[in-house]
Amino acid sequence: MEAPEASGPSARSVAKLIDGIHTEVVVNIFSDRIFVIITQTGKMGTLLQASSDHGDVDVRVLMGRRDDPLLVVYAQQLVESLRVRTESPILLAIALKDEGRTSATFQ
Repeated sequence: MEAPEASGPSARSVAKLIDGIHTEVVVNIFSDRIFVIITQTGKMGTLLQASSDHGDVDVRVLMGRRDDPLLVVYAQQLVESLRVRTESPILLAIALKDEGRTSATFQ
């Protein structure tokens, strides 16, 4: 009897111009978490972990810029927008150009 073939993560990607800046978004859905990459530089940038517990959003910077509160705000917004769809923790890699750090980027 053969073992069932293991399935890998589900992945989707999209690229758009946001405020005139090429922005790529890649979403990988694993069985235990969601990994989202948002980049305007072609690099992964700062890695954050975000989770929601009873309405409270907890965001931790795992690697990268710890002195950038805007990245934490972006991660919180993403968790809040996905909360209705998943309770899985989210790993988020964000690399934005300085001119791409506007409120329009995450709307």
